[in-house]
Amino acid sequence: MNKLRLILWEDCNRNCSGCCNKDWDIKNLPVCTDFTGYDEILLTGGEPMLYPDKVEKIIREICKQARNCRHWPNVYMYTAELSKPQELQDLFYGYLDGVTITLHEPNDFLLFKDFSKLFYYPLWIENYSFRLNVFKEVGKLDLSEDILKYWKIKENIEWIKNCPLPDGETLMRWKE
Repeated sequence: MNKLRLILWEDCNRNCSGCCNKDWDIKNLPVCTDFTGYDEILLTGGEPMLYPDKVEKIIREICKQARNCRHWPNVYMYTAELSKPQELQDLFYGYLDGVTITLHEPNDFLLFKDFSKLFYYPLWIENYSFRLNVFKEVGKLDLSEDILKYWKIKENIEWIKNCPLPDGETLMRWKE
C-alpha cells in the first residue's frame, strides 16, 4: 500500500514536547503536486482543524486531480483539535474517509466526551474510519463509555524520537 503523509502547515495550538514537527525540517520537505498513485493520503499538520475551510479546499483539489485517474485514494486526517465538531463532521460529507483524533493530556478525554456529544455519527458509519490515539499521559480510559463504541482505540502511546515513517509512506508538504 502506497501512502502519502501530507503536512498541511506548521501552525498548531499545542506545544507538545515530542512533536514530530520539531524533528522534521518542514520547509525543506518536497511539495506534493501529484496525488495520483497513492492508496491513502494522510492529512496532518501542525493542526489541520485550525483551518477547516482550507482543509476542505485542499481535499477538493486532491479529489479533483484523483478523478482524472483510475485510482481514487482514501483521505484520512489526523487532528487533536476538539473544539470544532460541526466543522469536522462537515468534512465527512464527500471529503474524508476517516479521522484519527489524538488525546495528549488528561483533560483531552473530557474534551473528547464533549466533542462526541456534538459530533453526529452518520448512519452509514461502517464506511468511515474513526481512530482514537491516546498518549500515555492521558491515563487509562473507561472503555465502557458509550461514546467510544465507534472508535478503534490505541492506548498508552509514547513519543518516538525522530518520528520514523512507517514502511510504504512518503512524507511531503502542501504548497502554501
